[in-house]
Amino acid sequence: MSDSHTVALFGAGIMANAVAARLHAQGFELRRYNRTAAAIEGPAIVCTSPARAAEGAAVVWSFVHDDTASRAVWFGEEGALTEAGGAIVIESSTLSPEYADRWMKEASTIARPVLAPVTGSRPGAETGRLVAFSAGTRADLAAAEPWLRVIAHDVIQVGAKAAMAAAVKLLNNALASVVLTGLAETITAAATLGLDTEQLATVWSRHGWAAPAASAYGAAMVRGEHPLINCSLEVMAKDLRYMMAAANGTATPVIAAAAEHFQQALALGLGDQEMSAVINATRTNP
Repeated sequence: MSDSHTVALFGAGIMANAVAARLHAQGFELRRYNRTAAAIEGPAIVCTSPARAAEGAAVVWSFVHDDTASRAVWFGEEGALTEAGGAIVIESSTLSPEYADRWMKEASTIARPVLAPVTGSRPGAETGRLVAFSAGTRADLAAAEPWLRVIAHDVIQVGAKAAMAAAVKLLNNALASVVLTGLAETITAAATLGLDTEQLATVWSRHGWAAPAASAYGAAMVRGEHPLINCSLEVMAKDLRYMMAAANGTATPVIAAAAEHFQQALALGLGDQEMSAVINATRTNP
């Protein structure tokens, strides 16, 4: 029998910990699992396996790094689905469309699966203003929506196929990477021309189409300081790899160029820094 106030939550990255804090603030009891337990932040019952975390939970929720991590927490020897029969299970990790469809198909034989990747970074999770791109059956989406509304201001129902929701999230991140790479290249070009990049980053953060990106990351790019706050460069590079694989050679040149910049920055050993560190690739290859 499930406890309607208990949430099993997998993962301990920036998004998982921010969502956990939001759920705790709303009065839910958390049963958490992460491969590295020490990364779990905030009040929770820390469990030794996904199955133990899922036992008796009203909803089982995943915010892990990639397809491999998702497969492990759901389908491993002590995976959550061994204990989540009939439960609402939500996969909010950013995944490849191919794996997302496989997850939905296999999970549906045991539980009530909804794929719901989210966007909005740490601030959105902390204030309950994320955007979720959801997919599943009509009944399962209806059952999951009240839970999603705890963390998401907008729940966009993409359709029944998990691959569609996964693809929308990858496109969302591809767009973000294009804007971020464009900002990085513009700041690099301004420096090459001998202009005051700090002044320009301040102006761009207040005016024009690039204002949100410049406001968030312009100063970091100019100063060369990229402490991890919202999304690591490694995570964005992974999402772009998934995007390129899903596009199967049909991705636009602009997205492909952004993906290449992120791979170059990753090769420079910048994966654990904030994604604004992509500017180092533009400086290496102006």
